[in-house]
Amino acid sequence: MKAFSQASSLVKLVVFLLLMEALLISLAFFALLLELLSGNVVNVYAEIFLIVLALSSLAWVLHFTRGILRGKRWARSAAFFWQLLQGVVGAGALAESGNNQAIGILLAGLSALVVVLLFNKDFVKETNQENDEAI
Repeated sequence: MKAFSQASSLVKLVVFLLLMEALLISLAFFALLLELLSGNVVNVYAEIFLIVLALSSLAWVLHFTRGILRGKRWARSAAFFWQLLQGVVGAGALAESGNNQAIGILLAGLSALVVVLLFNKDFVKETNQENDEAI
């Protein structure tokens, strides 16, 4: 596995942005968990579902971020799909008023930036490894 310090600056930038997204997901996870533990929920089952969804999303983002750092081709596709999902959530938040618009701008803008970087020809060259070698 290539260390972060040995990666190109473009790969470092994408990995950094994806780790920022993972940090935002973990904040959402802890906020949901705190809400559940405080008993301030309308539907316990929905809250548990959202907690599991946030934790699963965090694991997935960290997994394909590691794949990008290792130069794996499949990780670009996973990262692109994640950016599409995040962009849709951001666009939905933009349609609302108040603080949700700021969140929408952040999510949509971050997604757009990462998508542009994912399609950069130098980034594609850096992350074009097909085979998985032993971990």
